[in-house]
Formats: sequence, structure tokens, C-alpha cells
Amino acid sequence: MQQRWAAIAQGMQQDLAAYGRLRELLEQQFHAALRHDAPAMAQVAQNITAQADALADSRQQRVSHARALLPAGAALSMSALFGLLKAPLQQQLQALWAQLETQVQSCKALNLRNCELIMEQADLMRTVIAGGAQAEIYAPF
Repeated sequence: MQQRWAAIAQGMQQDLAAYGRLRELLEQQFHAALRHDAPAMAQVAQNITAQADALADSRQQRVSHARALLPAGAALSMSALFGLLKAPLQQQLQALWAQLETQVQSCKALNLRNCELIMEQADLMRTVIAGGAQAEIYAPF
């Protein structure tokens, strides 16, 4: 049981670092999109996917440990899991979890920003290629 708690704590610490790397990758993606640098965007997209896969694996391990630690039939949540602990360990893990949740929200916001930029660029390209109203400005007389 102690090994499971240690694995949960270690996994959360590793995820904090991993979300930091993901945030850096999302920033790289944004700047590559601003530059219209397709090769850089493709490479960054691969790195983002690999990082997201690693984080999903880590989450799945945490879920597995939580299921094993929680009583049968208990709701699967980190607050229920941390409720099994006594202070000060409970507060330490809750603080770590709060940091992790903040990182997740930050990455979600950056990802949304990037998606909106890329979609705007794609819409503009479709308009230009299709000869939309803005493209007529450049049409010969």
C-alpha cells in the first residue's frame, strides 16, 4: 500500500514536469503557426502527441493505484483518495494535486489558443483558394 502512495506522489511530480514541457511545446507550436512554418508545426505536433500520450499513460497508472487503494464501491476521485490520508501527507498531496490541476488548465488554454489560430489561418486559406470576396481585390480588371 505504501508503494502505491509513493507511486502516486512520484507520478504527480513527474506530471508537473511533463506539463511544463507540454506548455513549452504548445508555445513552440503557436510561434511556428504564426510563422506559417509547416515543417516545424509537423515536428512539434509529433512531440505534443508523444507528450500527451505519456501523460495519458501516467494518468492511467494513477487511476489504477487509486482503484486499488479506495474501498470497493467508493467514488473514484482524488479528493476521496486523499481523504484516506492523515495530515500532513494529505495536505502535501492535495497541494501537489492543485499544482497539477493548474498546469492542466494552463495547457488546455494554450491548446485552445493554438487551435483558434490554426483554424483562422485555415479559414483564410480556404477563402483565398476558393476565390472569396477578399481574393477579388487581387483579381485582374
